[in-house]
Amino acid sequence: MLRSLTAFIQTADLKPGDRLPTERTLAAQLGVSRSTIREALQTWQAMGVVQIRKGSGTYLARDVRATSLHVPVTINLERQAVLDSLELRRAIETDAARLAARRGRSEDVERMRVALEEMEAAYAEHGFAIRQDRAFHEAMFTASRNPLYLQIFQQVINRISDAFNESRENPFVTEPYADESQPDHRRLYEAVACRDEAGAVAAVTRIIDFVESTLRHDE
Repeated sequence: MLRSLTAFIQTADLKPGDRLPTERTLAAQLGVSRSTIREALQTWQAMGVVQIRKGSGTYLARDVRATSLHVPVTINLERQAVLDSLELRRAIETDAARLAARRGRSEDVERMRVALEEMEAAYAEHGFAIRQDRAFHEAMFTASRNPLYLQIFQQVINRISDAFNESRENPFVTEPYADESQPDHRRLYEAVACRDEAGAVAAVTRIIDFVESTLRHDE
């Protein structure tokens, strides 16, 4: 979907600051539903590519290029700062996974299951699921029953997300990343559901190891 939007924007010669057509118009032009357009635009908004202004419309905030797989992005922060943020995430998320397996309630496990299925569906349809992936991890942190861990995780993820802008491809919206990371997300859910603390820690460790290796390989 984002490829189609990118092609449309280039054909229309839209520049940063220009207003995009309405969701209805885009849906008709691209032959998809308005909900599909809305989901794609929300993804772009989360990545700083567009700005959605209530009552005014959606505006292009950054250049997009057809040469990018999904959306062009660059590291805006120092790479080491991003890796430092990931190191902090590793420290809190491994312990949160252990606590989630120990303390998680039935409603927490159900929240993780729903988030996981939404993430898997988004990957299957779009090849990426940034918002749904974050929701899954937040559900796991909620299951840990330590609200401070959730707050720290949200700050870390915001910092890493802010590290990307318009001139470098985001490694986390590519299909190879999804193919490699998805099985461990399901393993994490299953470990929490089964109260398998060691399994939960192992799954989270593999997820973060892969994120780190992706960042380092992309240097």
